[in-house]
Amino acid sequence: MTANNILFIILVISLFFIYKCSLISVFPTLKRLRWLFFSILILNLFFNSSSGIVNLLIAIEKVIVLITIVLAAHLFIIITKTQEIIAALQWWLLPLTMLGFPTEKLSVRIALVLDTVKTVQSFYNNTTSTITNKITELFAEILEHANTVPLQTLEIPELPQPPLWQWIYPLTMLVLIFK
Repeated sequence: MTANNILFIILVISLFFIYKCSLISVFPTLKRLRWLFFSILILNLFFNSSSGIVNLLIAIEKVIVLITIVLAAHLFIIITKTQEIIAALQWWLLPLTMLGFPTEKLSVRIALVLDTVKTVQSFYNNTTSTITNKITELFAEILEHANTVPLQTLEIPELPQPPLWQWIYPLTMLVLIFK
């Protein structure tokens, strides 16, 4: 495992402690992805041109990096409000606005999808049936929720340019990933 990957893992886990978020809340997500991790491990073991133990280490490294990315995405969803996501997406998509692309609609849709993921996860965790019945119940709950949820107004704040210190997190992660 490279030093950059280790630093990236340490950074993501330390952000969980900085923002006082529980690592236990991500375990159900990781449990649902176990077969994906296992298949990546198997594919990298057998389709790599290196020797046996090197293949194993490369495969384990790729799975660990994928788990770290899942942790980072989970942390992002937990600590960021919908309005903050919309405002940040509008700032990042500002160059597309100059080309005539409707960034407000895209930002709102992405933020609402991320918000809905939390709701659907709670529905999934509350169903206690067998797997085939669980899917049917989940689909029925989602449809019922979509039909009964009241309309809400969503305020999109106009954000000024972010302060320079806020660029430290993404730049640090980019340096650790691509170096």
